[in-house]
Amino acid sequence: MTNMHLILTTLTLAGMLALDDVNTAAGEEPISEVCGACHEEETRQWRSSSHALSLNAEFLAEWERRGKEWECLVCHTSRYDRKTGHFDRDGVSCESCHGAMTEDHPLEKQMVLPVDSEVCQTCHTLTWGEWRISAHGQENIRCFDCHKMHRMELRKDDPDQMCGSCHPRRLNDFAHATHRIKGLHCITCHMPEQLGVRTKIEGTGVRGHMLSVGAKPCSNCHRETVHDSGEMATLEKRLERLEETSDEDLQKRAAALSSRADKLAESLDANRRVLPWLVAIAFVLGGFSGASAYWFKTRKVRKGEDEEPEARK
Repeated sequence: MTNMHLILTTLTLAGMLALDDVNTAAGEEPISEVCGACHEEETRQWRSSSHALSLNAEFLAEWERRGKEWECLVCHTSRYDRKTGHFDRDGVSCESCHGAMTEDHPLEKQMVLPVDSEVCQTCHTLTWGEWRISAHGQENIRCFDCHKMHRMELRKDDPDQMCGSCHPRRLNDFAHATHRIKGLHCITCHMPEQLGVRTKIEGTGVRGHMLSVGAKPCSNCHRETVHDSGEMATLEKRLERLEETSDEDLQKRAAALSSRADKLAESLDANRRVLPWLVAIAFVLGGFSGASAYWFKTRKVRKGEDEEPEARK
């Protein structure tokens, strides 16, 4: 057993022990085993999918770090019940997408899953949102059109051929062909990896689904052209202005800055000398205001006492 395998196994066991208050329903056969009796091929594809393995060591370590938030288990387990803390199975199983199996299935009722992208929206919220405003989303190119339903892989092993199924001419034009010669693929620019995202938690995935190419993907490889070239042009202009400046101009600027610094220093000294007087004046005014307020208040009280006997008469 390799060191990495040992580490992952340890993390998985530790994470499962951390689920001390979240347990699968006891005494029930996992629904995936029930479905597998009839749907052998679909179950075989699902077993190695990211859905089936979503409650892995990577997730458990992150879940532990976040304080075991129950919201995470809604998508990383099957049919999680917040009230009881029970779930039917680790990972995303058949019922997570197809719904609970009914007693009259399969004799009377089918459990057909609608083949639209809203099915994926529940857990893959961010990715779904990116797809929705993309060119694919506008044309209703669904998740299932590119991804296999149960294996959750691309429908073609070569991502370029996957894109070429609908965009064959794009693979042969100048811009795309030259990038391909350098070993780049369509997804390198159109679905760039999200740098800084350590895990796939919260449905972000590792690649964007906007499909549009902005300046960021270009700058990853062409920084000298995109950013450095602009910075270089700015520096060259500043250098030209400095070279055009004579020594006499520089001396004048230095003298002006020196004179300005002297004036600021004099102003600062003047403020320091005046500050104690301002504090003393404020103290005197404050005392006078307080005394005046007290005098008016006592005078009003005395006047009221003098008027009260008058009123009684």
